[in-house]
Amino acid sequence: MATIDFIDDDDDRPAVRVARSFDAPADRLWNAVSDPAEFVNWFPAEVTFEPVPGALIQFDQDGEKTSGEVLAFEAPRRFAFTWNGDAFDLSVTPEGQTSHLTLLHRFDDRAGAASFATGWEACLEWLDSSLTAGEPPAPGPRKARHEELVAEFGLDRPVIARNDHRWTVLWERQMTAPAETIWNTFFGVDASTGEQRLAPEVGEEFHPGGAPEVTLGTVTEVEAPLRFSFRTAEGEPGDLVRLHLGEGTGHGARLFIEVSGTDPAEIETAIDQWGAGAIAHLAREASR
Repeated sequence: MATIDFIDDDDDRPAVRVARSFDAPADRLWNAVSDPAEFVNWFPAEVTFEPVPGALIQFDQDGEKTSGEVLAFEAPRRFAFTWNGDAFDLSVTPEGQTSHLTLLHRFDDRAGAASFATGWEACLEWLDSSLTAGEPPAPGPRKARHEELVAEFGLDRPVIARNDHRWTVLWERQMTAPAETIWNTFFGVDASTGEQRLAPEVGEEFHPGGAPEVTLGTVTEVEAPLRFSFRTAEGEPGDLVRLHLGEGTGHGARLFIEVSGTDPAEIETAIDQWGAGAIAHLAREASR
């Protein structure tokens, strides 16, 4: 099993570190993570490169070709390179007749950390099967694991901003389903008919699917399945709620929900209602 750490401090870019031991000698593991002919057995792209710092490294992922730079090549222990602006560092450590690999991935997309970690965990399982001639793991998204790591990394927590006049609570959350699925889940189904509810039009009242007797506010923007905003009703936290769905990392959309207001006493209520409530519900349904 791999061990996974999320490195998130102010001194450098965020990173995930994925480490695993393998039942193979260090020289065999080194070949697997440094020979372009063997990369394809576990890495999510075909690679071509010269093992020289500063050399070009090229990637072919399902026909999409990109490039990066070899940062370090110190046989038989360390190989570092860039890809799509991210930095990768592979380190091999001998452990008697077995060996250990540490993969460090640095990036700017903090909200994508759980997707990156889940993907590399799966890649190292593929690497293990290639080294031992074992049964390859099942491909595809690992939604439950992704959600475990979101909670472990604290990626479900919002960013809170305050000034003298206003406050804003913003969630940026990588989801495990496409935008249309998240959009439909947000509006829910009609309890009496079981049919999908449509987003109300601009100027109409917005009622949650699970409690149609409650008025959350009055709609100010609708662009299905990407944008929805409303002015909150009296008694609801904040005065404006905005939802935006964009392109994400991995297999799902990126969800942004922003709640803003003027009374700081409403911040905790907003966090509970939208974070522990609505966003947690959307994530659970998406991961099913």
